[in-house]
Amino acid sequence: PEQYASWWGFDTLPELDEMTPSFVAYITGDDGIVRQRIRKGAGGWRLDVADELPDGFLYALRRAVKAEDPDALLLGEVWEDASCKESYGHLRPYLLGKQLDSVMNYPFRDAILRYMNGGGSAEFANAVERIAENYPPQVLRLLMNHIGTHDTERALTVLAGEPSAGRGRHWQAQHHLSAAERESGVRRLRLATLLQFCLPGVPCIYYGDEAGMEGYRDPFNRACYPWGHEDEDLIAWYRYLGLLRQEHGDILKDGGLRSVYAHDNVLSFERYVETEGGEDALFVAVNRSMENAVIPGLHLDNAEFIFGAPYPNPAGGDFKLPPFGFTLLRIHREKTENGES
Repeated sequence: PEQYASWWGFDTLPELDEMTPSFVAYITGDDGIVRQRIRKGAGGWRLDVADELPDGFLYALRRAVKAEDPDALLLGEVWEDASCKESYGHLRPYLLGKQLDSVMNYPFRDAILRYMNGGGSAEFANAVERIAENYPPQVLRLLMNHIGTHDTERALTVLAGEPSAGRGRHWQAQHHLSAAERESGVRRLRLATLLQFCLPGVPCIYYGDEAGMEGYRDPFNRACYPWGHEDEDLIAWYRYLGLLRQEHGDILKDGGLRSVYAHDNVLSFERYVETEGGEDALFVAVNRSMENAVIPGLHLDNAEFIFGAPYPNPAGGDFKLPPFGFTLLRIHREKTENGES
């Protein structure tokens, strides 16, 4: 037929009844699409717009994925807190062990970019801790941590550009970062990605962010990679963050999260793992302002300097951070006689 129901009015995407038995079998059957692709080497599936798939279909999809490969990943696009997401009139059971393994982490992305653009550090800490408390640990450690996707404005544009504020494509096509805006944006992007790589979950880079690409919403966020015009300093920064993840993977892959200090422009937290004799921790501190900042009363014994602002800081327990400064320290704490670290 010339006319038919289509997804959000896009006639290249006809609507399907996902619970039709023949369709369920075509996708999830023994020789269905899901199992075929995993047999051919796929490591799992990412589900676009997961909240528009029926629960029954998600149950069947998971059974097919895990039957073919118990370690294959099933990741859903969910923009909100997936532990309490409602769609089509009911609470979705995404994270109860029979549907998704994990989700795209838009709450962390929003918290990071909001903080870097002037939001309160306490607001950031609350948003991150809320997800860490609501999500099962098996989900938390597999979160797809991004700060930009094909559905959002480029992170650099969000951090330094004039807000599009609903303006149309013509305006978006004509607006680009000035040299001063780009310099400011890159400075913020470095801190944003430091947080992205140090929070629970798996850092995921939207191609070109590491090369300094900018752009408003689709299609301006989907330009070709800037071969020969990359920001090499920014690429080196991303490479170093990747090395940090490798070197301290014992903490960053599975470690817990606790807030240390969050006030005004300054944010600090720790990732930690328990050891036989106490605990090992990574201390992360960020100052997203143009002014010097202080974390008062901070005593970090047995700290090994990793990266950022010099350590040890001046004596007295006040930890100093320069403008747009940061520091990473690795700390080993021994258990005391009462069993506390």
